[in-house]
Amino acid sequence: MEWQPTPYTAPLLVAALASFSFAVYAVRNRSRGDLPLVRSFVAVTVASGLWSLAYAAQLSAATLEATLLWNRLVWVGIAVLGVAWPAFVFAYVGWRSWLRPRRFALLCLVPAAAVGGVLVIGADPLFYTSPSLDGSNGYLVMEYLPTPALVGFMTYSYAVNLFTFGVLGYAALVRGGVFRRQAALLLAAAVAPMTVGVVGIAGFLGPVFVDLTPVTFAATSGLLGWVVFRYRLLDLSPIARDAVFSNLSDGVVVVNDDGRVVDLNRPARGLFPSAEVGCGVETAFERAPAVADLALSTETADGGRSGRGPGPDPENGLRVTVDGGPDSRFLTVTAHPIATAGTGYRVGSEAAPAAGGTVLLFRDVTEQETLQRRYRALIEKSPNVIAVCGTDGLLRYVSPSIERLLGHSPAAIEGRPAIDLVHPDDRREAQRAFERAFETDEPQSLDHRIAHADGNWRQFETVVERLFEDTEEAVITATDVTESRRYEQRLQVLNRVLRHDLKNDTNVIGGYADLLRDHVDDEGDEYLDVIDRKVETLTHLSDQAREIDVALHSDGSRAEIDLSELVTRLCESLDSSFPEATVTVSTPDAAVACADELLESAIRNVLENAVVHNDGEQPIVEVAVDPDGDGYRIAVADNGPGIPPVERSVFSEARETALEHASGLGLWLVHWIVTESGGELGIHTREPTGTLITMWLPTPDNATTERGETTERGETTERGETTERGETTERRKPADGGLSPDRDSAP
Repeated sequence: MEWQPTPYTAPLLVAALASFSFAVYAVRNRSRGDLPLVRSFVAVTVASGLWSLAYAAQLSAATLEATLLWNRLVWVGIAVLGVAWPAFVFAYVGWRSWLRPRRFALLCLVPAAAVGGVLVIGADPLFYTSPSLDGSNGYLVMEYLPTPALVGFMTYSYAVNLFTFGVLGYAALVRGGVFRRQAALLLAAAVAPMTVGVVGIAGFLGPVFVDLTPVTFAATSGLLGWVVFRYRLLDLSPIARDAVFSNLSDGVVVVNDDGRVVDLNRPARGLFPSAEVGCGVETAFERAPAVADLALSTETADGGRSGRGPGPDPENGLRVTVDGGPDSRFLTVTAHPIATAGTGYRVGSEAAPAAGGTVLLFRDVTEQETLQRRYRALIEKSPNVIAVCGTDGLLRYVSPSIERLLGHSPAAIEGRPAIDLVHPDDRREAQRAFERAFETDEPQSLDHRIAHADGNWRQFETVVERLFEDTEEAVITATDVTESRRYEQRLQVLNRVLRHDLKNDTNVIGGYADLLRDHVDDEGDEYLDVIDRKVETLTHLSDQAREIDVALHSDGSRAEIDLSELVTRLCESLDSSFPEATVTVSTPDAAVACADELLESAIRNVLENAVVHNDGEQPIVEVAVDPDGDGYRIAVADNGPGIPPVERSVFSEARETALEHASGLGLWLVHWIVTESGGELGIHTREPTGTLITMWLPTPDNATTERGETTERGETTERGETTERGETTERRKPADGGLSPDRDSAP
C-alpha cells in the first residue's frame, strides 16, 4: 500500500494517542468513579481516537481504493462518537433516563443506520458521489459530491451537538466551584472541534475536503486532560453534588491544603455568611474559630497534618456554638481528609500520600441541644436528688441538688457505692429494692434515712427504677420528707390533744360546773349556763375533729346510699334533738347515690349547723332531695344569719390564713366528704336572710364523674358529665318552686 505525507498526519496521531491514553486511564480507574459516566467517557475517547487514527490513515493513503477503505473506519468512529458524546453529557448532568435501553436505542438509531450502510454498501455511493483524488495541494485528497444522506446525517449530528452544548452551558451557569469549571472546560473541548470543522468546510482554514474536526482533537485533548486530572472529572461528578451535596440538610464545606474554601453548599452559607469560595478558613469561620483550627489540623492520608499547627481532634470532631444573638445555633463538626494520589482523587484513603484537603460536615443539633439543656436544667434544679447507679452499686451520676439537700458535692459522691449513704438499719431494705428494680423492671419505693454531711440523718422517700430495659443502670429519685414527717408528727400530737385531752378536760369542767349549781345563788346560774354552753361547744368541736381525722385517713371507699332514707332519718333525729326548731323534709321514694361512707356525718353537720348557728326565735330548716341530671341534689335551707362571704372563700381558695378562716370545722368536714364522693358542694345566701347549702352526688352508674368545686359566690359549678354511653349531659337547675337562694319568702 502506497503512503503519502500530509501536514495533518502528526496532529491526528497525537490526538489518537491522547484519546486512547484517556481511555486506558479511565478503564484502570473506573472502580472509583460513576460507572455510567466512566463508561460513556471511555466510549467518547475510543471513538475520537479511532476517528483520528483512521482519518490519518485515510489522508496518508495514495490510492482511491485505500482511501475509501480507511474511510469506512472513519465512519465507525464518527458513529460511535455520535452516540457516546450525548450519552456522556447526559450521564454528567444526571439525565440518567436517557441511558435506559429504550431511549438509548433512540440515540443509536441514526448513527447505527449510518455505520451499517457504510459497512454494507460503502460510503460510495451512500454518502459520496463520484469520489476522486485531487493533488492540487501537494498531496492527494479525496473530493466528492455529497449525497442527501450525508447532508441529513450532518444535520442530525450538528443538532445533537448543539443540544448537548446547551446542556453543558446551563450546567456551567447554575453550578459553582469545581463543577462549574468542569462544565466550562468540557463545553470548550466540545465546541472547538465542531467550530473548526464547520470553518474548514467553508474553506477558510485549508482544503475544503479536509475534515479538521479530528485534527482539533490534538489541541482539545489538553483541555480534556486538565478537566480529568485537575478537576477530577471521573471522581467528582456533579451528580453527586446535585443529589447529595447541594440537597443535604447538613452544611458541607470543602477546604484545600492551603486552608482555603473551594466549595460549600447552601446550608453552610446560611450558617457562615462570610464563607465564600476562595476565602481563607479564618475568614470563613470567624464566628467559630474552633472550626478553622479543626480544618487546619485534619490528618491527611499519609498520617500527617493537612494544615498548620495543632488543633482539635478531627476524628471525634467538636461541638460549636454559632452565636447569632437569640438565634444561636449549636453544631457538631466532623472533618474528613481528602487527597489526590497520582491517578485519582481519594476521600479518607490510606493509599500513597498526596496533596489534598478537608471536607467539613456541619450538623445542626440546635433542637437536640435545647432539649438536652432543658432536661439537664430540670434535673439540676429539681428539689429531689436524682442519681444513676449501675448494677455494681456504684453511683455514676448524681444531680447537683445533693449538695443543697445533703451537703455532699456530686464529685465526691460519684463513683462511691450508693449504699454507703444509707442508714445501717435501712441498708438491707434498700439493697433489696435495688435488686427488685432489675428483676421485675418495675419501680420500687422505700422509705429510708440518708446521711447528711453534718452527721445527721435525713428521712427520704426513694423510687428506684431501671433506666432502660436493655441497660444495666437504674435511676434513683430521692425526695427529702424530713420536714413533712416532723410536721405530720406535730399534727398528730395536736390532734391527740384536741381530740383526747381537750375533750377530757371539758368533761371535767362540765362535771365541776354541775356540782357548783348546788352552791351558787340564782344570779350565779347564769354564769354556769355560759360554762355549759362553752363546754358543749368544745365537746362538739372535739367530736368534729375526730370525724375529720377519720375522713382524712380513710381509704375513701364509696357505697351505694339511699339518700331518701338517710335524710329522713337524720331530720327525725334533728327534730327530736331540737324541739324548738321546725324541720320539714321532702324526698322521693328512693334516691340511691354513690358516696363516701362518711356522708352521714356531712349531712348531720349541715343539719345541726342550720339550727345551732341560727340566732332566730324559731329556727326553720327545710330539706329536700331531688333528681338532678345524672345524680341527686340535697338542699338544706334555713332562716339563720347566713354564712359570711369570707367563710365561703376559704373553701373556693382551699386555704386558711390568720384573718380568713372557717369559724367551725363542720363545713370543712362537709367539703372534704362531698368532694371525696365525687360530688359538688354549693353555698348560697338567701334573701332576706338565711343560707342554702346544696350537695350534689352522682348515681352509681355515674360515679366516675369529675369532682365538684365550690365557687367564691357559693354557686354550684355547672359541668358536663360523661355517662357510660359516652354521651355528654348537662346538670339541670332545680325546677321552679324548689329551694333557691333568692326565694322571696323567708321560712
